Formats: sequence, C-alpha cells, structure tokens
Amino acid sequence: MKHNVKIAPEKRKDKTGQIIVKNVPLFADIRFAGTRLFYFTGYRIDADKFNTETQEVRKNSSGYEGKREVQYNLINKRLNAIKAALVLFFQDKDKATKEQVTTLLDEVCKKSDTVESESPGSEFFEMFNHYLNMAKLSAGRKKTILNVINHWQRYADKRGIKITFERITVDLLRDFDKYLMEESTKPKSRNSKELVRSPKGRNTTHKILAMTRAYWNFARKELKQKGIELPQIFGTDGFQLQGESYGKPVYITSSERDLLFGADIESERLRRVRDIFVFQCYIGARVGDLCKLTKANIQNNVISFIPRKTKDNKPVTVNIPLHQKALEILSRYNILDGRLLPFITDQRYNDYLKELFEKVGLTRIVTRLNPTTGEPELIRLCDIASSHMARRTFIGNLYGKIESDVIGSMTAHSPGSKAFTRYYDISEELQQAAIDKL
Repeated sequence: MKHNVKIAPEKRKDKTGQIIVKNVPLFADIRFAGTRLFYFTGYRIDADKFNTETQEVRKNSSGYEGKREVQYNLINKRLNAIKAALVLFFQDKDKATKEQVTTLLDEVCKKSDTVESESPGSEFFEMFNHYLNMAKLSAGRKKTILNVINHWQRYADKRGIKITFERITVDLLRDFDKYLMEESTKPKSRNSKELVRSPKGRNTTHKILAMTRAYWNFARKELKQKGIELPQIFGTDGFQLQGESYGKPVYITSSERDLLFGADIESERLRRVRDIFVFQCYIGARVGDLCKLTKANIQNNVISFIPRKTKDNKPVTVNIPLHQKALEILSRYNILDGRLLPFITDQRYNDYLKELFEKVGLTRIVTRLNPTTGEPELIRLCDIASSHMARRTFIGNLYGKIESDVIGSMTAHSPGSKAFTRYYDISEELQQAAIDKL
C-alpha cells in the first residue's frame, strides 16, 4: 500500500496572527488510502532548529520531551525509526486503520518507557494526542482540540505544575477556569506588537472546558480497558460547566442594508468593503466560505457551494438564488483569477467595516452582552460591525417571513439547530401578528 509521511513542526498562529515558532509540537503527517493521521512524535522543538527538507533536527540542537531536554541525535533516531517502521508496515498491507498505525508507532517510539510510572498520571498529554487521532472528529474539531491542549500546557507552565490525571480535581478545574478568564493576551492596539492581558469570554471558556470534559470521558473509557478507573469529576456532584450565554443578536435592518448599498462613498477601499459586505448580506455565507467562491460557483444566477463547517462530516451543498442587487455588485468586478470580489484579510475586513459603518452613519446604540463579562452594555453599532453581522443580517431579515427550514437550507443549519436561534430576534411585529390570531 502506498503511503506518505512528512514530519514537521505544527504550524499555528498566536492571538496576534503570528506563526508560533517556539516550543512547537513535532508531528508526523501520515497519509494512506485516503486517510490522514497526525501523530505526535512526543517531542517539541523551536521551528528554526528543524530542517523541513531533510525532516530532521539540525545538528547541535535540542528539543523537549515533556520538560526533559533531548539532544538532536536522539530525536532524529526516533523520527527515522518512525519512517522506517511505516515503510515495513505498509509494504505488505492492502488496507490499514488509524488504530493499527498508532499502535505501531506507539511501540516504535516506546513512549511508555519515557513516562515516570505505570499510573495514568503521566499520560495526560499523550492520551490527549490519542484522543485527537482516534475520536471521530472533523478537521475543525481537531484544530479546536489542539488549541485546548495548548491552553492546558500554558496553564501548567504558568502554575509551575505537571498535569496528570491524578492531579485533575474539581478544585484544579476551577482554577483552570479562573486562569482562562484571566490570562488571555491580545495586541495592545491594531499596529502594536505589545501584548496586554485580556480575559477570555465566558462562552469561549465554556467551549474549552466542554472539550476538556469530552476528552476526560474518552480517557475514562480508554483507561478502564487497562483496569484503571478515573473518577467522574464533571457533572452534578463535581465540576459543573456554566452554560453559554447569548444576548439579542445584533444585525442591520433591510433599510440599513439598502442605505449602505446606495451610499456615496469617496474611498475606493471602503466602496470595495461595502460591496463585499452587502453581497454577503444577500447570501448569508460565512466569510471563510465567501472568500473562496469563484465564478464557477454560479450557474443560472444561483450560487452553490459546500460550507467548510460541513464538508468533513456530512457535506451539505447550499444553493442560493442571487438577488438583483447581489448580481449588480458582481457586475462591478472582473477579476482575472476568477474570484467574485476583491477580498482582503479577515482582520482588515472587520477593521474597515467599523470605519465604513461610521462613515455612512450606522451608529445607532444597541444593547449586547459584553463577550468578556457577560453583562449587558450599550454600544454603537459601528463599533461592533464585523463580517459575521452580514450572516446575522441575512437570517434575521428573513426570519418570520418564510419557513425556517427554507432559511436553514441556504445557511446549512439543520432543522431544530440550536445555533440557528442565535441569528434572529422575535420582532414586535411578529409578536403582534401572533396576538392578532388569538
């Protein structure tokens, strides 16, 4: 069976959008028979110490296995052993599973020999990696898990402790929760490289803890098969997650969208941003999908695509008839590479939208839940303008006028989706119409 393996440091960005280059996990990216497996080699290394062409650690360098420093020759010995074992494994195989490959490499790497004891205590991060590869997860979900792992590693470094299964208690989870709310960082300003402390929002913290709970339940099942019992520390008698909290969705009205569409804007830069945003308001796509659309996605004035969030598990094709104003916007551009519109980076898009809204007078005061404190606050519409507001505008302005399932068919929301309810508000007109039917 053919296979391919590439060993390289993980490429991931920090909060400022910069690629992380220090103490980066070293992964083997293994592909075979339409299957892709990311296997953690057990080492972390600074990116500049790794030669991506030879897929080896540079001479006279070192990396880390946990907190233990390991010299380059020992790391390279393991990497070469991984590649050699894979060649032998696949040469006489017609089919293989992720589980078989992972078991093989666990034996090759002898990770069990590097831990301090036979107890589950020293396997917390190793099991996390096993969860990453074994659980049936989408690519987006795996990326989220890697983010959760990194939060736990930073927490361990911050507190100066070693995270083990045995150390995880209700009190430690509460402290981890507190850490998440306090220790996040972000740029001091748009053009500044200086970082300042900025607490995570309650909803973000909830997701990290919910993912930790899912991992804990997975680990309990895995270790039980080895005769090791982990306590159930989540739930009624243990650590309880606080629920997510979403306020009234904020979006622009149809009349505000039309005002934006017809506004006389001197700046070419802001005119382009206006066109992208209004077009997005008419198709309701996430910005990640929007920027990948090309002329090939349009047939007979209907735009069709598979949203990125659905393609890994249950791909859903959405078909959206294009509004006349959306077609008018597209007629303004003829980009040689086939792109529909002159897209820019997500961050600049969001920054320019705030400037655009203020320029055209979309400055009304709205009430929202502060994403960090969860408390209601009054804020100008222009100050919270973002690409995702266009998706809320698409759904919010259609809700109550047509069946929800019809809207969901164009936004890839399944019937009864909890997430769908975050995009619309029950207007006074709809409430009055309901009362009139009594």
